[in-house]
Amino acid sequence: MRYGFLGPETTFTHQALLQALAETPEEFRSAEPELVPFASVATATTDLLAGDIDALMAPIENSVEGGVSGTLDVLAATDAITIVAEQTVQITFVLAARERTPLEELTTVSSHPHAQAQVQGWLRRSVPEANIAAASSTAAAARDLAAMTAQEARGRAAVCSPLAAKHFGLEVLAEGIEDYEGAITRFVLVTREGRIPARTGADKTTLVIQLPHNRSGALLEALEILSSNGVNMSRIESRPVGDFLGRYSFSFDLEGHIEDRRVSAALRSLHRLCPVVHYLGSYPRADGQSAEVREDFADHAYDDARDWIARLSEMITPT
Repeated sequence: MRYGFLGPETTFTHQALLQALAETPEEFRSAEPELVPFASVATATTDLLAGDIDALMAPIENSVEGGVSGTLDVLAATDAITIVAEQTVQITFVLAARERTPLEELTTVSSHPHAQAQVQGWLRRSVPEANIAAASSTAAAARDLAAMTAQEARGRAAVCSPLAAKHFGLEVLAEGIEDYEGAITRFVLVTREGRIPARTGADKTTLVIQLPHNRSGALLEALEILSSNGVNMSRIESRPVGDFLGRYSFSFDLEGHIEDRRVSAALRSLHRLCPVVHYLGSYPRADGQSAEVREDFADHAYDDARDWIARLSEMITPT
């Protein structure tokens, strides 16, 4: 098995993948899984669809910043991939440099934009004069800084994980610089379209839909479909479709599995309403929490209703 991740080594995505592999039952574990770093989720997805890797770990949501737009846009672009698992990682950041440097002497701080957003308050207070530069990942910021000469690295620092700072031999100037203690990032493990993991009773289902053009209340109709089937959302994100201004797709995480009657009934109705529905998978929740389901939304309630209609249909007199 070849697993792709947003690289280089020691990114939070890399940590999420290592966690996922450690939790994989031994009978399903590849003897020597190969971990392949990528510069972007889009590039990794291209290789996944081409068959060059077997699975991809990608960040999808942060408890502070919300959805990760790069991943959401890739997921919205195709229905040829399936989410088979999720993983969560607690996020903490350090400020690191090539050598011990007073904070007031820093001129440039680099990191991934999503990480920058999670430490922006600390940066404004502690290094207000420093220029904030973007990197492809937190680990890439640390790696690139470590590769500079002493002269090039003068006045520069990186926001990264403690693991990345240690791995690339950087000096930690400040620890725990995140604005919100206990922030969590959620990652999804994606494969090419294939088998859906079996229902566990504590599952999520992820969809991307596009609504009918110029139809007043279309989003409300979609939400009412979920509500009328007792399906709770744990996430909703809107992203531009890209063909023209004002057109958006909506990404949902739903509590439940496609095997649940209430979820499958909702999906059937959404398929009737929406011109595009990308089903991205049903998979076990990382927190193991089961959804609270009212009795009238339980599987047996849908089965009883189906059987009742079938009995009535048998009574129809042929014309």
